[in-house]
Amino acid sequence: MDLKTLTGALGVSGFEEEVRQRLAEAVPEAEADELGNVYARGRARLVFAAHMDEVGLLVTSIEDDGRLRFRKVGSVDDRILPGTTVVLYGEGFRVEGVIGIAPPHFHQRQEQITWQDLFIDIGASSRDEALSLGISPVTPAAFARRYAEMGRFVSASALDDRVGCWILLEAYRRGAPATYVWTVQEEMGLLGARALSRGIEGKYVVVVDTMACCHPGYTGNAKPGQGPVLRLFDSYAAYSNKLARRVLEIARRRGVPVQVGSGGGGTDAAAFLMAGVPAVSIGILTKYSHSPVEMVHKDDVRHAVELLVALAEEIR
Repeated sequence: MDLKTLTGALGVSGFEEEVRQRLAEAVPEAEADELGNVYARGRARLVFAAHMDEVGLLVTSIEDDGRLRFRKVGSVDDRILPGTTVVLYGEGFRVEGVIGIAPPHFHQRQEQITWQDLFIDIGASSRDEALSLGISPVTPAAFARRYAEMGRFVSASALDDRVGCWILLEAYRRGAPATYVWTVQEEMGLLGARALSRGIEGKYVVVVDTMACCHPGYTGNAKPGQGPVLRLFDSYAAYSNKLARRVLEIARRRGVPVQVGSGGGGTDAAAFLMAGVPAVSIGILTKYSHSPVEMVHKDDVRHAVELLVALAEEIR
Protein backbone atom coordinates (compact mmCIF):
# COMPACT_ATOMS: atom_id res chain seq x y z
CA MET A 1 0.00 0.00 0.00
CA ASP A 2 1.41 3.41 -0.90
CA LEU A 3 1.22 6.61 1.13
CA LYS A 4 -1.29 8.17 -1.27
CA THR A 5 -3.73 5.34 -0.65
CA LEU A 6 -3.34 5.56 3.10
CA THR A 7 -3.82 9.34 3.24
CA GLY A 8 -6.91 8.93 1.05
CA ALA A 9 -8.75 7.06 3.81
CA LEU A 10 -11.01 9.17 6.03
CA GLY A 11 -10.35 8.85 9.74
CA VAL A 12 -11.44 11.69 12.02
CA SER A 13 -10.82 10.78 15.68
CA GLY A 14 -13.38 8.23 16.79
CA PHE A 15 -14.33 7.38 13.18
CA GLU A 16 -11.21 5.56 11.90
CA GLU A 17 -12.89 2.55 10.27
CA GLU A 18 -11.65 3.23 6.71
CA VAL A 19 -8.06 3.44 7.93
CA ARG A 20 -8.52 0.29 10.00
CA GLN A 21 -9.83 -1.61 6.98
CA ARG A 22 -6.85 -0.63 4.84
CA LEU A 23 -4.41 -1.67 7.53
CA ALA A 24 -6.19 -5.02 7.87
CA GLU A 25 -5.77 -5.58 4.13
CA ALA A 26 -2.04 -4.87 4.37
CA VAL A 27 -1.43 -6.85 7.58
CA PRO A 28 -3.51 -10.05 7.41
CA GLU A 29 -2.62 -11.22 10.95
CA ALA A 30 -3.58 -7.88 12.52
CA GLU A 31 -6.24 -7.81 15.23
CA ALA A 32 -8.38 -5.01 16.64
CA ASP A 33 -9.35 -4.38 20.24
CA GLU A 34 -12.69 -3.09 21.51
CA LEU A 35 -11.67 0.55 21.11
CA GLY A 36 -10.48 0.02 17.54
CA ASN A 37 -6.71 -0.06 18.00
CA VAL A 38 -5.01 -2.38 15.49
CA TYR A 39 -2.03 -4.51 16.45
CA ALA A 40 0.14 -7.27 15.04
CA ARG A 41 1.99 -9.11 17.77
CA GLY A 42 5.64 -9.99 17.41
CA ARG A 43 8.08 -11.94 19.55
CA ALA A 44 10.55 -9.09 19.96
CA ARG A 45 10.62 -6.80 23.01
CA LEU A 46 10.21 -3.74 20.79
CA VAL A 47 6.88 -2.09 19.96
CA PHE A 48 6.37 0.36 17.08
CA ALA A 49 3.29 2.61 17.28
CA ALA A 50 1.57 5.27 15.15
CA HIS A 51 -1.92 6.76 15.30
CA MET A 52 -4.60 6.30 12.66
CA ASP A 53 -6.81 9.28 13.41
CA GLU A 54 -6.78 12.82 12.07
CA VAL A 55 -8.18 16.16 13.17
CA GLY A 56 -11.47 17.25 11.61
CA LEU A 57 -14.99 18.37 12.35
CA LEU A 58 -18.22 16.87 13.69
CA VAL A 59 -21.77 17.88 12.80
CA THR A 60 -23.69 19.07 15.87
CA SER A 61 -26.98 20.15 14.31
CA ILE A 62 -28.79 20.77 11.01
CA GLU A 63 -30.40 24.16 10.38
CA ASP A 64 -33.83 24.52 8.77
CA ASP A 65 -32.15 25.69 5.54
CA GLY A 66 -29.94 22.58 5.34
CA ARG A 67 -26.68 24.14 6.54
CA LEU A 68 -24.71 22.20 9.13
CA ARG A 69 -23.44 23.46 12.44
CA PHE A 70 -20.27 21.74 13.63
CA ARG A 71 -17.59 21.54 16.29
CA LYS A 72 -13.87 20.90 15.93
CA VAL A 73 -12.33 17.49 16.62
CA GLY A 74 -8.78 17.96 17.81
CA SER A 75 -6.73 21.12 17.47
CA VAL A 76 -7.76 23.01 14.32
CA ASP A 77 -6.92 26.67 13.73
CA ASP A 78 -10.09 28.69 13.06
CA ARG A 79 -8.22 30.73 10.42
CA ILE A 80 -7.98 27.81 7.99
CA LEU A 81 -11.68 26.94 8.04
CA PRO A 82 -13.33 29.57 5.78
CA GLY A 83 -13.03 28.38 2.19
CA THR A 84 -12.11 24.83 3.18
CA THR A 85 -13.72 21.84 1.45
CA VAL A 86 -14.69 18.82 3.54
CA VAL A 87 -16.03 15.30 3.10
CA LEU A 88 -18.80 14.10 5.40
CA TYR A 89 -18.91 10.34 5.66
CA GLY A 90 -20.59 7.39 7.28
CA GLU A 91 -21.63 3.85 6.48
CA GLY A 92 -22.43 3.77 2.77
CA PHE A 93 -22.16 7.48 2.01
CA ARG A 94 -19.80 10.36 1.31
CA VAL A 95 -21.04 13.91 0.89
CA GLU A 96 -18.94 16.88 -0.25
CA GLY A 97 -19.26 20.15 1.63
CA VAL A 98 -17.74 23.61 1.79
CA ILE A 99 -17.23 26.04 4.63
CA GLY A 100 -18.17 29.34 3.07
CA ILE A 101 -17.95 32.93 4.24
CA ALA A 102 -19.60 36.12 3.05
CA PRO A 103 -17.44 37.89 0.42
CA PRO A 104 -15.60 41.11 1.31
CA HIS A 105 -18.17 43.11 -0.69
CA PHE A 106 -20.51 42.71 2.28
CA HIS A 107 -18.01 43.78 4.94
CA GLN A 108 -16.90 47.32 5.63
CA ARG A 109 -14.34 46.11 8.14
CA GLN A 110 -12.55 42.82 8.74
CA GLU A 111 -14.06 40.89 11.60
CA GLN A 112 -12.55 38.08 13.62
CA ILE A 113 -14.26 34.86 12.52
CA THR A 114 -14.44 31.83 14.81
CA TRP A 115 -15.67 28.32 14.09
CA GLN A 116 -18.92 29.08 15.96
CA ASP A 117 -19.75 31.61 13.22
CA LEU A 118 -19.38 29.13 10.38
CA PHE A 119 -21.49 26.45 8.67
CA ILE A 120 -20.85 23.52 6.36
CA ASP A 121 -22.84 23.90 3.15
CA ILE A 122 -23.60 20.62 1.32
CA GLY A 123 -25.99 22.13 -1.21
CA ALA A 124 -29.08 21.02 0.69
CA SER A 125 -32.00 23.46 0.92
CA SER A 126 -33.69 21.94 3.97
CA ARG A 127 -33.07 19.79 7.04
CA ASP A 128 -34.99 16.92 5.45
CA GLU A 129 -32.82 17.03 2.33
CA ALA A 130 -29.65 16.88 4.45
CA LEU A 131 -31.06 13.97 6.43
CA SER A 132 -31.93 12.14 3.21
CA LEU A 133 -28.24 12.24 2.23
CA GLY A 134 -27.31 10.38 5.41
CA ILE A 135 -26.21 13.43 7.40
CA SER A 136 -27.15 13.62 11.06
CA PRO A 137 -25.72 15.07 14.24
CA VAL A 138 -22.40 13.35 15.07
CA THR A 139 -21.52 12.81 11.41
CA PRO A 140 -17.76 13.36 10.99
CA ALA A 141 -16.33 15.72 8.39
CA ALA A 142 -12.73 15.29 7.22
CA PHE A 143 -10.74 17.76 5.17
CA ALA A 144 -11.19 16.97 1.48
CA ARG A 145 -8.47 14.68 0.21
CA ARG A 146 -5.46 15.89 -1.73
CA TYR A 147 -2.08 14.33 -2.51
CA ALA A 148 0.73 15.99 -4.44
CA GLU A 149 4.44 15.41 -4.89
CA MET A 150 6.39 18.64 -5.12
CA GLY A 151 10.11 18.15 -5.64
CA ARG A 152 11.46 16.33 -2.60
CA PHE A 153 8.25 16.95 -0.62
CA VAL A 154 4.88 15.25 -0.39
CA SER A 155 1.82 17.33 0.50
CA ALA A 156 -1.35 15.56 1.57
CA SER A 157 -4.29 15.65 3.92
CA ALA A 158 -3.90 13.64 7.14
CA LEU A 159 -0.14 13.12 6.92
CA ASP A 160 -0.50 13.46 10.70
CA ASP A 161 -0.19 10.60 11.22
CA ARG A 162 -0.75 8.47 8.12
CA VAL A 163 2.91 9.00 7.29
CA GLY A 164 3.76 7.32 10.60
CA CYS A 165 1.28 4.52 9.85
CA TRP A 166 2.89 3.99 6.45
CA ILE A 167 6.42 3.97 7.92
CA LEU A 168 5.31 1.16 10.25
CA LEU A 169 3.75 -0.71 7.32
CA GLU A 170 6.96 -0.44 5.32
CA ALA A 171 9.09 -1.67 8.25
CA TYR A 172 6.64 -4.56 8.65
CA ARG A 173 6.87 -5.34 4.92
CA ARG A 174 10.65 -5.50 5.24
CA GLY A 175 10.35 -8.07 8.00
CA ALA A 176 11.53 -5.93 10.93
CA PRO A 177 10.81 -8.02 14.06
CA ALA A 178 8.55 -6.03 16.40
CA THR A 179 4.99 -5.69 17.65
CA TYR A 180 3.15 -3.16 15.49
CA VAL A 181 0.41 -0.96 16.92
CA TRP A 182 -1.86 1.54 15.15
CA THR A 183 -3.89 3.55 17.65
CA VAL A 184 -7.14 5.51 17.61
CA GLN A 185 -8.10 8.89 19.07
CA GLU A 186 -4.59 10.25 19.61
CA GLU A 187 -5.84 13.72 18.67
CA MET A 188 -8.41 13.55 21.48
CA GLY A 189 -5.86 12.95 24.25
CA LEU A 190 -3.91 9.77 23.38
CA LEU A 191 -6.99 7.72 24.26
CA GLY A 192 -6.24 4.62 22.17
CA ALA A 193 -2.68 4.36 23.45
CA ARG A 194 -3.82 4.90 27.03
CA ALA A 195 -6.27 2.01 26.69
CA LEU A 196 -3.72 -0.53 25.50
CA SER A 197 -0.54 0.73 27.18
CA ARG A 198 -0.95 -1.25 30.40
CA GLY A 199 -1.40 -4.52 28.56
CA ILE A 200 1.28 -4.06 25.93
CA GLU A 201 3.63 -6.99 25.49
CA GLY A 202 6.94 -5.26 24.99
CA LYS A 203 9.82 -3.76 26.89
CA TYR A 204 10.38 -0.65 24.76
CA VAL A 205 8.08 1.51 22.63
CA VAL A 206 9.04 3.68 19.66
CA VAL A 207 6.25 5.97 18.47
CA VAL A 208 6.38 7.49 14.99
CA ASP A 209 4.41 10.71 14.59
CA THR A 210 4.63 14.01 12.79
CA MET A 211 6.28 17.03 14.37
CA ALA A 212 5.26 20.62 13.59
CA CYS A 213 7.90 22.48 11.63
CA CYS A 214 9.62 24.84 11.49
CA HIS A 215 9.54 26.74 14.77
CA PRO A 216 12.96 27.33 16.41
CA GLY A 217 11.37 27.74 19.86
CA TYR A 218 10.16 24.14 19.68
CA THR A 219 12.20 22.29 17.07
CA GLY A 220 15.53 24.07 17.44
CA ASN A 221 17.75 23.71 14.39
CA ALA A 222 16.02 20.60 13.03
CA LYS A 223 15.25 20.95 9.32
CA PRO A 224 13.25 18.87 6.82
CA GLY A 225 15.38 16.56 4.70
CA GLN A 226 18.08 16.03 7.33
CA GLY A 227 16.51 12.98 8.95
CA PRO A 228 13.71 12.16 11.38
CA VAL A 229 13.85 13.84 14.79
CA LEU A 230 14.39 11.97 18.05
CA ARG A 231 11.87 13.94 20.09
CA LEU A 232 13.12 14.05 23.69
CA PHE A 233 10.65 16.49 25.22
CA ASP A 234 7.20 17.97 24.50
CA SER A 235 4.16 19.36 26.31
CA TYR A 236 3.26 15.92 27.70
CA ALA A 237 6.51 14.36 28.86
CA ALA A 238 10.26 14.06 28.90
CA TYR A 239 10.94 10.71 27.26
CA SER A 240 13.29 7.85 28.12
CA ASN A 241 16.87 9.14 27.99
CA LYS A 242 18.26 5.62 28.24
CA LEU A 243 16.27 4.40 25.24
CA ALA A 244 17.04 7.63 23.36
CA ARG A 245 20.77 7.08 23.78
CA ARG A 246 20.37 3.56 22.44
CA VAL A 247 18.43 4.84 19.42
CA LEU A 248 21.12 7.43 18.66
CA GLU A 249 23.93 4.92 19.05
CA ILE A 250 22.29 2.46 16.66
CA ALA A 251 21.44 5.20 14.15
CA ARG A 252 24.99 6.52 14.09
CA ARG A 253 26.53 3.09 13.75
CA ARG A 254 24.15 2.16 10.92
CA GLY A 255 24.58 5.47 9.10
CA VAL A 256 20.97 6.64 9.45
CA PRO A 257 20.70 10.44 9.84
CA VAL A 258 18.75 11.40 12.96
CA GLN A 259 18.21 14.87 14.41
CA VAL A 260 17.48 15.65 18.06
CA GLY A 261 14.82 18.09 19.20
CA SER A 262 11.73 18.86 21.24
CA GLY A 263 8.19 19.63 20.16
CA GLY A 264 4.90 21.12 21.19
CA GLY A 265 1.79 19.07 21.83
CA GLY A 266 2.31 15.39 22.59
CA THR A 267 2.44 11.90 21.14
CA ASP A 268 1.31 8.41 22.10
CA ALA A 269 4.76 7.91 23.65
CA ALA A 270 3.49 9.78 26.72
CA ALA A 271 0.70 7.23 27.26
CA PHE A 272 3.15 4.33 27.26
CA LEU A 273 5.54 6.25 29.51
CA MET A 274 2.75 6.86 32.03
CA ALA A 275 2.16 3.10 32.09
CA GLY A 276 5.78 2.55 33.06
CA VAL A 277 7.05 1.45 29.64
CA PRO A 278 10.22 3.22 28.38
CA ALA A 279 9.22 5.11 25.23
CA VAL A 280 10.57 7.60 22.74
CA SER A 281 9.01 9.44 19.84
CA ILE A 282 10.42 9.70 16.32
CA GLY A 283 9.14 12.88 14.68
CA ILE A 284 8.71 13.47 10.95
CA LEU A 285 9.07 17.22 10.49
CA THR A 286 5.85 18.53 8.96
CA LYS A 287 4.97 21.90 7.52
CA TYR A 288 1.44 23.26 8.04
CA SER A 289 0.41 20.72 10.68
CA HIS A 290 -3.31 20.15 11.29
CA SER A 291 -4.26 21.60 7.92
CA PRO A 292 -5.33 20.00 4.61
CA VAL A 293 -1.93 20.73 3.04
CA GLU A 294 0.60 19.17 5.42
CA MET A 295 4.04 18.60 3.88
CA VAL A 296 6.87 16.16 4.68
CA HIS A 297 10.26 15.57 3.06
CA LYS A 298 10.61 12.24 1.25
CA ASP A 299 14.13 11.67 2.61
CA ASP A 300 12.90 11.95 6.21
CA VAL A 301 10.27 9.31 5.52
CA ARG A 302 12.82 6.99 3.89
CA HIS A 303 15.32 7.40 6.73
CA ALA A 304 12.59 6.77 9.33
CA VAL A 305 11.89 3.39 7.75
CA GLU A 306 15.61 2.59 7.78
CA LEU A 307 15.78 3.60 11.45
CA LEU A 308 12.91 1.31 12.48
CA VAL A 309 14.45 -1.62 10.64
CA ALA A 310 17.79 -0.99 12.33
CA LEU A 311 16.20 -0.72 15.78
CA ALA A 312 14.19 -3.91 15.28
CA GLU A 313 17.33 -5.81 14.27
CA GLU A 314 19.37 -4.63 17.26
CA ILE A 315 16.95 -4.21 20.17
CA ARG A 316 15.88 -7.74 21.01
